[in-house]
Amino acid sequence: MTKHLEARLLSAVGVAAVLACAGAAQAQSVNKFPAKVCDVRDYGAQGTRIWFDTEAFQKAIEACAQAGGGTVRVPRGEWLIGPIQLRSNIRLELQKGAEVLAGTDEALFPDGKRAALINIKDAKNVAVVGEGLIDGQGAVWWERIRAVWRSNPDFATNGQARQQQKDERPRLVLVTNSRDVRFEGVRLENSPSYHLVLNNSDHVTINKVRITAPAHAPNTDAIDPTNSRHVAITNNVISVGDDTVAIKSNGPDPAYPDAVSSDILISGNTVLAGRGISIGSGASGGVTRVRVENNSFDGSMYGVRVKSMRGHGGLIRDVTFVNNRMKDVETPLVFTSYYEYRPLDLKEAQKQLQPGGFLLGNQIWPGPNDPAQPYVHDKTPEMVDITVDGLVATGADQAGIVVGLPERAIRNLRLKNIRIEARRGLLVRNGDVHTDGVVLAVKSGPAYRLEAGGAVHAAPAAKKKPG
Repeated sequence: MTKHLEARLLSAVGVAAVLACAGAAQAQSVNKFPAKVCDVRDYGAQGTRIWFDTEAFQKAIEACAQAGGGTVRVPRGEWLIGPIQLRSNIRLELQKGAEVLAGTDEALFPDGKRAALINIKDAKNVAVVGEGLIDGQGAVWWERIRAVWRSNPDFATNGQARQQQKDERPRLVLVTNSRDVRFEGVRLENSPSYHLVLNNSDHVTINKVRITAPAHAPNTDAIDPTNSRHVAITNNVISVGDDTVAIKSNGPDPAYPDAVSSDILISGNTVLAGRGISIGSGASGGVTRVRVENNSFDGSMYGVRVKSMRGHGGLIRDVTFVNNRMKDVETPLVFTSYYEYRPLDLKEAQKQLQPGGFLLGNQIWPGPNDPAQPYVHDKTPEMVDITVDGLVATGADQAGIVVGLPERAIRNLRLKNIRIEARRGLLVRNGDVHTDGVVLAVKSGPAYRLEAGGAVHAAPAAKKKPG
């Protein structure tokens, strides 16, 4: 740890947290705001839920920012808005009973997925706090994207076509090129697509936030840290229609030769519906020093998932999952270098299965005889030095999958102090797994199903002391 970072952390008692992870420090945001308060009603907001209050909200933000910063207050009421831009030194406070509703007209979001309802760009020292609600009114957008899928016959028979399809739904909150940003206490609901996206941002705290959307809501990730560092995701309640958290890195950056996404703590969260706490699928800029600890999962499709694919892979290393608990999670462990969409038509997907291939969720895997391809730096998925230590899972369908590539196996995956009760065991293909104190209580088939390039190394049993 540098002296500068150490001094920064020690000066922020009560709002900074440090956790040792592979020798690095993970820090929360550090925020302090002037006492000035700008109430949106004083700038023309009426809360009719019929007419837009966007202009009044932005006026309050600009006035507060020009005065040196402070709190933009949104009191109890229903406030319909289009996109707004927060500035440096602004604390957006949603008081209890405040409901901020997103407009659903596509013309409000001409930049599509590059836009959001709440935008924080090129800013420092920003917070969104309180007991209020930000509702993306996403149901309109979900049906629009389903109509797109229905209208294109290729999507029914070609998983790659759908994977490459452009999706222009906006985000609910987008943080770009910013630092010292905090979200605390608020509710984020029903985003058109991803709820909270971080892009190239540092020192971000997301604490005690409730993020929800129906399980059927397509691609409604809760929190996506992309090309970001020093992120703390703690004590949140999440139930969505896709990844609970998806850490991504899109392309290498010489400014961050170690990895463009790093030093991320995910701790104390309650995960309900969704597709687990994930890394990937985009990882071409590298991901390192991630710690996922003391989270509770209940009813999600996946538990912890590291996923990537040829052409978008990179080095994922020094990742630790510690003391997580899972109940009725379909597949607790997923580590895979294949992430290919299956055709929407399930019968067509089953017809396309290769011998030994399988379907899981919306993805399709080839068989164990998939041929090796040339290794390409920053494009071929590479996973090494990942540890799962202290996991209890009950009610699972399959304990998990570990499926690397024939040209680059998953290396040094360590499973320790684990008990999983499942219908089926753990599939290992092109992966090197080391176990210590692992119990897989399965109802059907072997505990470990080993395929091409798969190996499981069990630690020797401890010798009993004499007497």
